[in-house]
Amino acid sequence: MKLNNDRGLTIVELILAMSFSIVVVVILFGALRLAYKSQEKGISKTDAQQKVRIISDRITWLIRGVYPYSRILSGKERLYFQGKSDSLGFVTTSLDKDAAGPIEKAGLKWVRLYHDREGLKANENIFFSEDTFEEKGGKTYTLDQSVRKVSFAYYDLPEDKKTGEWVTEWDPEDKTYLPSAVRVTILYDDKGQETAMPEMVVSIHTQKKLP
Repeated sequence: MKLNNDRGLTIVELILAMSFSIVVVVILFGALRLAYKSQEKGISKTDAQQKVRIISDRITWLIRGVYPYSRILSGKERLYFQGKSDSLGFVTTSLDKDAAGPIEKAGLKWVRLYHDREGLKANENIFFSEDTFEEKGGKTYTLDQSVRKVSFAYYDLPEDKKTGEWVTEWDPEDKTYLPSAVRVTILYDDKGQETAMPEMVVSIHTQKKLP
């Protein structure tokens, strides 16, 4: 005798099947959400790394081109290099090839790096201008709006010494030579969190000692 088992699903079996389906959907949704968050974090990390690289490359490129330009001002020869704890001004050979203005055509240019409420900025001017140290004129552009603070330090290594020290100010009124290196520390805003960029130490190879 053959038993007929085509009785369909009971209510309990139907509930179990629906519960299983819901669990599967929840697991899949969780996996997709986790994958999306991981991808979002990866993109955010990549963007942050790219930001750091662009700023670091630009600043390093400018400082590496430091040129020991000097000029007699008020009866005294001065090097055009002014270092403070929160700003840095210098003459550089690092020129933007695509720029066509008089500043770039001079072959050298004065650059001042500093920070204000709008972010990290650079001011460029004709390098032999007498009012260079007055922080007037030229053109100013923003390097990055997310920068909250920039700090500079200068490695002072006199000719008669084997070791030097880091100082936070380089006054052209007192110094007759350039620092051996510049250290740059930058803090920037990363989605509301203050983050430090890797510290930059840029060597200055061109030297000139005034009499």
